[in-house]
Amino acid sequence: MFFKNELINKKVKEYLEENMLKNHKNKFGYLVIHKKDFHHICIISNCPEWFDIYLEFNHQLIDPVVIKALSRVEDFEWDENILISSKLALPKVLDQAKTYDISRGHTFVLHDYKQNLAILSIFDDRPLKTNDFFIDREKMYLLLVKTHQKLLSLYEKFEIPTKKNIGLSKRENEILHWASIGKTYQEISKIIGIKECSIKFHMKNITNKLGAINSRHAIKLAYELKLLKQISYAF
Repeated sequence: MFFKNELINKKVKEYLEENMLKNHKNKFGYLVIHKKDFHHICIISNCPEWFDIYLEFNHQLIDPVVIKALSRVEDFEWDENILISSKLALPKVLDQAKTYDISRGHTFVLHDYKQNLAILSIFDDRPLKTNDFFIDREKMYLLLVKTHQKLLSLYEKFEIPTKKNIGLSKRENEILHWASIGKTYQEISKIIGIKECSIKFHMKNITNKLGAINSRHAIKLAYELKLLKQISYAF
């Protein structure tokens, strides 16, 4: 499940509410979306009624704020104009958002090492003619960074006991050992006497077993979880 632990998410929400600085009374939405599959989404917010509808209709697939955040690293303000100018058919989204007084806001963006897009949006429910929607951008961006790191850290601690039950086969352990000391696939192929394509196949299986991003990440996780076993050298 994609960041679906209720206890962890409750802690993150409390952390956000405690540190929302000057705009703590504003509605906010902290969204984490996997950039390769937008159906993997986690939302932590103080306006759950709106985001329940948001998830029900998969609005993240067409949300112009999310789409804009994908190609940015800098924060940005938005209002109804960004929704209208997106050229997407969004009348239903607009109407639903207005029901919950969400028609403009300020969004902060973070791209993490797990291919996730993390955004923190602060919503302003005052009339559009009001121009005093003040946001301390530096502090709010730092809050997003700290919140997201807290989320990742809590989930890594939560996942470790489960991953300890993952076992590597003798062949997988052998390949991971040689890869961990810097050997290339071609070199490993010569050392253990199997084809290079087989090395790649085993490494892909190892990566999938550990839920790693790539082979380097798999090696790091294997060390942390003490999955690597000593191998005997036959020279």
